[in-house]
Amino acid sequence: SLRTVNPRGLDPGVVRAELHRALDVWAQNSKLTFREVNDDQADILVFFEKGYHGDGYPFDGPGQILAHAFFPGGGRGGDAHFDEDETWLLLEGDHHHGTSLFAVAAHEFGHSLGLSHSSVAGALMFPWYQGLKPNFQLPDDDRHGIQQLYGPKDDRRTWETIPEYNPQLPHYPTHPPYYPRPPDQPRPPPESPRQPVQPPRQPTQTPRQPPRRLDPIPPDYPEKPTKKPHRKSGKPDSCDTSYDAISVIRREVFIFKGRYIWRIGDNGLYAGYPAETHRMWNDLPKNYTHIDAVYERGDKKIVFFIGKQYYLYNGNELERGFPKPLTNLGLPESLEKIDGAMVWGHNGKTYFFSGTMYWKFDEDVGKVELDYPRDMSMWSGVGYNIDTVFQWKNGKTYFFKGKGFWKFNDLRMRVENERQTPSAPFWMGCPHELERPSEPRDVLPPKEELDIKPLPSQSGTASMCSITFLTVLTLHSMFTLSYHL
Repeated sequence: SLRTVNPRGLDPGVVRAELHRALDVWAQNSKLTFREVNDDQADILVFFEKGYHGDGYPFDGPGQILAHAFFPGGGRGGDAHFDEDETWLLLEGDHHHGTSLFAVAAHEFGHSLGLSHSSVAGALMFPWYQGLKPNFQLPDDDRHGIQQLYGPKDDRRTWETIPEYNPQLPHYPTHPPYYPRPPDQPRPPPESPRQPVQPPRQPTQTPRQPPRRLDPIPPDYPEKPTKKPHRKSGKPDSCDTSYDAISVIRREVFIFKGRYIWRIGDNGLYAGYPAETHRMWNDLPKNYTHIDAVYERGDKKIVFFIGKQYYLYNGNELERGFPKPLTNLGLPESLEKIDGAMVWGHNGKTYFFSGTMYWKFDEDVGKVELDYPRDMSMWSGVGYNIDTVFQWKNGKTYFFKGKGFWKFNDLRMRVENERQTPSAPFWMGCPHELERPSEPRDVLPPKEELDIKPLPSQSGTASMCSITFLTVLTLHSMFTLSYHL
């Protein structure tokens, strides 16, 4: 429903025709049907607004922010807002002297229907404004996405309204019409101020007591099973394996592979490892095969990612109400898993990595930040589909893939060496089978046998704000753009 009766400088009839055409892009490729109604309760309300317009995300006049929209849900869910100060082109206008309303609306309506950004260049949901060619046909990636949510068009069943889609998910911005290459030596600029959102931010924890301690792993005594035992994966070879997840927990390195962990302290690798992970965190699901990612929050609580859920631990104890779905963090419903998670020492912010994209997470709000995800190419030399990532106590960031890793230069935003370093000799003290770049001698202490000591944990409460985020569409600027992580 178009709720702005007379958009400035535009013919309302032609505007409505362009909006119909944009919605039809999705209707022609799914079971969805759309019907215009004059009703404030319509599933998608369309407004042309200026500056501050009541949702906490003001427009900025001509250029830069073009439009924003909300994922389906209650309240503003599904609505799309367009900056009235922009030069909107109707029908097949000259796109060099304005912005195609059809192109922007088709993209934004994709978000209104529940689609996140695509990493496929040329897709309608690719996070860069591209305009649309005459006789536009929906690319395969977008078609598969909308059909995954609503089914293919060849089924006779249709909807007259958009199904309720919960939980509400954030949108992410669409950027200039080109794919930026980061400079060789970029320095992330200061964080840009963010507009307040409703409800107001609240702290995620209120520490009240000294940290609890992680219980040590008990001896592995054999027990007579009362039921048919669960099939266990074999113990990994310390000198010949990749890693699923790595994190510094209580200033010790924990390396996860399958259902096992290694633990590295100040004096090297502990004796008795690898050990089964559930012996330390026994509330993990019984049928899990591996941990996708782990990180320790600022309040010393530990977050585990397994598939489409995450678990919050205070020491060895699972917090009440967990596990929870990844969508609670503002991540898209379509996301199958997290590849890696870390608190980046360069700015103290939390980052999630998955496939070709990464997100910055706001620990105070409990959601990923507004203008994410972004492409992994910003972490130059790392590539896509990492196995894990973490920041060690020396302040260096390490990305892992296969049986090797890269040390990352946080200031230059690129790997220090394009060639991987083998993981096993460096982290497990295994024999050097391949020549590798020299590392500082104090990076990893020598391996010794030590008694296993318990580690402290944190007591407190965690709260997540349930909020609705939106996506913004950014126009190409003639000025040099600064990109920050």
